[in-house]
Amino acid sequence: MNPLSPPPLLRLLLRAANPWDRAVIAGSALAIGALGMGLQGEPGRMVQIYRDNQPVAQLALEKNGETTVEGRLGPVRVEVAEGRARLLEYASARMIGMRTGWVSRAGQAAVCIPCGVLLRIDGPPELQAMSEGTPGVDAVTR
Repeated sequence: MNPLSPPPLLRLLLRAANPWDRAVIAGSALAIGALGMGLQGEPGRMVQIYRDNQPVAQLALEKNGETTVEGRLGPVRVEVAEGRARLLEYASARMIGMRTGWVSRAGQAAVCIPCGVLLRIDGPPELQAMSEGTPGVDAVTR
């Protein structure tokens, strides 16, 4: 068997499909890929750091560095590097906020609920307005 040949299922689908079917499949794959790329969001500009929903710090994503915020369970280290941010070290039982990893796109967040600390990436003004409830909101839910 040629190592570059398609898997058996794909060969079967290609044999059974007519040229129009192949065009629809290829177009759908391209549309899904483009939609996925569009939903990633724009690169963020700033990381907002909150404790118990109160802003405590703001860092530019273009400047590498670290800061410490006092959480409910003790100090929480926040690292910014290469245009992204993460929760680095803190006292929490499951470390779920740290497992979130790096956040870099507008609207992304990393949260440590036991510590009460939230990182939120801010982006362009129109996205900021939407997230703060000013004009531009496209949906409301209860």
